[in-house]
Amino acid sequence: MALTPWIRIGQPLEAVMSNYERIFDAWEQGGIRGLVFGRLVFADEQGQSTIPAFKGDPAPYQKRGLNAQLRDVPLQPDKEKLLHAMLADAKKRDWTVMIFAPASGTIAAEGLPLEEDPYGTQLHAASWEDIFAAFPEADGGIVDGWTESPYELTYHHGNAVFRPLNDGQRREATARGYDAERLDRGRQHLHQRFQSFTPAEVDYYGDHGVLAEMNLFDINEDALYWLRWRREDGIRQGRDFRQAIDELPRQLLLGNGPRSAVFSGMTALDFHAWGQIVDLLLVKHYFWHRGFDGMYGTVARWVQQIQEWNPVLSEAQCWTVLRAWLGIRLPEVECLADMELGFPQAFFDEVVQEETRRAIAAVGDPQKILPWVDTGRMPHGGDPMTAGDLYRILQASEAAGLQRFLFHNHAHLTAAEWAVISRMCGTAWDEDPDGYWPPATPKPGTF
Repeated sequence: MALTPWIRIGQPLEAVMSNYERIFDAWEQGGIRGLVFGRLVFADEQGQSTIPAFKGDPAPYQKRGLNAQLRDVPLQPDKEKLLHAMLADAKKRDWTVMIFAPASGTIAAEGLPLEEDPYGTQLHAASWEDIFAAFPEADGGIVDGWTESPYELTYHHGNAVFRPLNDGQRREATARGYDAERLDRGRQHLHQRFQSFTPAEVDYYGDHGVLAEMNLFDINEDALYWLRWRREDGIRQGRDFRQAIDELPRQLLLGNGPRSAVFSGMTALDFHAWGQIVDLLLVKHYFWHRGFDGMYGTVARWVQQIQEWNPVLSEAQCWTVLRAWLGIRLPEVECLADMELGFPQAFFDEVVQEETRRAIAAVGDPQKILPWVDTGRMPHGGDPMTAGDLYRILQASEAAGLQRFLFHNHAHLTAAEWAVISRMCGTAWDEDPDGYWPPATPKPGTF
C-alpha cells in the first residue's frame, strides 16, 4: 500500500483558489487525499495577507460569558465565495479538509479571569465554534506546536529553553496551582549548570545512563519540579480543550504539530499522553541544517552554545553533553564540520526510521501520525535538501510503518519534489508545462 499524501495551502490562498480545479485534478492523480488550508486570511491591496476570510459571530463567545465584539474590518465576499467553492470541490473528492491555525480576525474577545478559566479553554472553544460554523466543509483544525515548551538552547526564532517566566506566565502558573518562585529556581539551577561543566565531569558522567546523567546535570528537586511542570501543564491544557470541543454542535478532528520525537523531552510535549487527546499528531519530519526547526540546525546550535558557555570543553565533550541531555545520535557525524556534508544514507535508515517508529509507538495507531514533511528553504530558511533526500525521508518513514504524510506548503513545492511524491503515491506527473506545474520551479521557456 503506497503512502497517502496530504498537502497544505498556505499564504497566499489565492494562488490555488484561482485555478483550483486544474490543480486538484493534478493533485488527485498524484495521490493527494487530504487538504490543509490556512491561515484564514486573504491578501490586501499591498499583497499582504491581512483580510479575514470570513465574518465572525459573537454569539459563541457571548453564550460562554465572554466579552466579544464584531470588529469593523474590510472583507472580500467574492474571495470567500471562491474559497468555499474550492473546499466543496475537495470534499467531493472525498478528501479530509483541515484548517491550519484556526483564528477569527473579525472578533475582538476577552477571556474569562484566570481564576475562572485558568487554561483559557472557553475563549479557545468559542473561537472554534465560530470558525467551524463558518466553514462546514472543514473536518477539523490543526494547532501548530500547541503547548510546546522552548527547545532551542540559545535564543533563536523567538524561543530559548532557559528564559525566565514573564509576568503573564507567572500569573498563569499560579492560577493553575504551581509555585512560580520554585519554577524559576528550578529553571535557574539548570541554566547555571549548563554554564559550569568541567571536562572531568563530562568525561566521567557522560552519556552513560540516567543515574550518571542526573549527576552530570545536577538534577535537584527544584529542577525536577520545573521539568515536570513543563510536561504536565500542557497535558492539562490539551485535555481541557478536548473536552470542550467534544461538546460543540458537531464532532471536529483536533491536530497538534510538535517537533520530532527526539526533541519531545525538551519541548515537554509527551506523544504518548497527547495520543489520547488529539486525533492527529503532525510530528515535524524537519531535518535540514540552519534556518529554524530543522534537526541538524538545532543540534548544531546546541553544541555551539554549550561550547560558548563552557570554553574549557572540547567540541567532542560538548557533543557528549548534548547526547546525555537529548539522546541524539547522528550517524557519521563526529563534529560540526561533518554536518556540512549532507545526509548519509545511515541518517535515513537510523534516525528517520527511529523518529517515525517512536511516534507511531507512542500513539499506538499509524493513522494518528501525519508528519509534516519539508526540505528546508523557505519559509524555514534552512539549507535546502534535495528531492533525493525527500524520497529517502518518505522511503524510510514508510519502512518504519508510516501510512500518510503532509507536505508542508504547496507554495514551496518544486518540480523534482512533486515528481517524487507523485511517483511514490499515485500516477507519475507528466511534466506538461501547459498543465499543472509546481510553483517553486520555473516553467520551461520562462528562464
